[in-house]
Amino acid sequence: MEIRLIKPEEAIDYHKISAASFIWKFDKDVDNKVEMPVLGAFQDGKLIAGMELFDFKCNYCGNLINTLVLSGICSQPEYRRMGGVRALFDQVGRAAVENNIVAGFLSPFSIEYYEKFGFANLNRCFTIKVPFHKLQNIPRSNDVELFTGEQLQELCELHNKCVFKENLMTIREDEKHFCKTPLEEADYTYIHRNPQGEADGYVRFKVNRPEQLVAEELFVLTPDALKGIIGFLRNYDGIVKTLKVKKQYQGSPLSCLVDRIDSISYDYEGGYAGRIYNLKKLLENNAYPKEYGKFSILSLDDLEQNKGIFDVEYENGKATVTRRVNGDYDISLTPTAAARLLLAGEGHTAQTAVYIDGVELKDDAEAFFRAFPHRATRFTDSFWSI
Repeated sequence: MEIRLIKPEEAIDYHKISAASFIWKFDKDVDNKVEMPVLGAFQDGKLIAGMELFDFKCNYCGNLINTLVLSGICSQPEYRRMGGVRALFDQVGRAAVENNIVAGFLSPFSIEYYEKFGFANLNRCFTIKVPFHKLQNIPRSNDVELFTGEQLQELCELHNKCVFKENLMTIREDEKHFCKTPLEEADYTYIHRNPQGEADGYVRFKVNRPEQLVAEELFVLTPDALKGIIGFLRNYDGIVKTLKVKKQYQGSPLSCLVDRIDSISYDYEGGYAGRIYNLKKLLENNAYPKEYGKFSILSLDDLEQNKGIFDVEYENGKATVTRRVNGDYDISLTPTAAARLLLAGEGHTAQTAVYIDGVELKDDAEAFFRAFPHRATRFTDSFWSI
């Protein structure tokens, strides 16, 4: 089986496979090109499977790491279970080292399926819904400015400041995530400004009359910015009944603001799955405690770069990471367990981690769990243009 990036003239073949795989309509006038690299699996010269590749830089403990998003993963139905998709994942794992990729993400249709390739569910995202009439304790506000494209650099800078408040948020540097024609698309982004005129938060939303205002994104730097944005959205309470904010998590700034409201509801959205492609680099980029500690991880990963025992010795926020072949260790992790404990920010202890599949403790591993406390974590970036 040959694994390589598809050529421009092979884009139509990829889209045909995607249509057959996901059961959607193929349009030869539209589905004849790709806008991102597509890795393909070829059997006897025929494309039988493919995946789209997007690269991002995202925040991990205050450091920007190179990450990859895998999307559009599909195989021709009559060629399924012949190893095409697995061969694609194997190639991504091998190429990750030379391309300095630390972690990968995807939106899973089935967690159980992608666990076979080392991915674990990282984001248990929620949509928060609250009736507008329950928000009367938040003062109305008009300290906002409609985004029209002219403020693109300022909006990207604001978003990238927000990136460093939550793990796994991704850097933005262009317009593809923002709608610069709000009136034409009925897709609005408003920037909130503090009393000094500085941008400190933004919200992107659509209004579905008469039921709800749906905020796809809400990012803020300060509590005042959050209250200001909610106070502005209250101006729509005459035409819609409910505020609905997507891509939230328990303990997010918005959930903290409205958690005393008795009519609030949380609806599970699913989320993203992640995999560690370079364990040593991830460990080196972690933010460690000031006090001294050391631990050893036995990594039960099939990826060559992640195999072995990783010794971590830390102090004053930094660590030295080395790898060896055999010997004693404190904790053993499969790839999915490693993603849960190191990427997801769930903040486990020895008492809770033992219930996660793929975790084995040789001792209480106190220094390990101290190095990976609960952290605000949100990989929710859309890798499609709006």
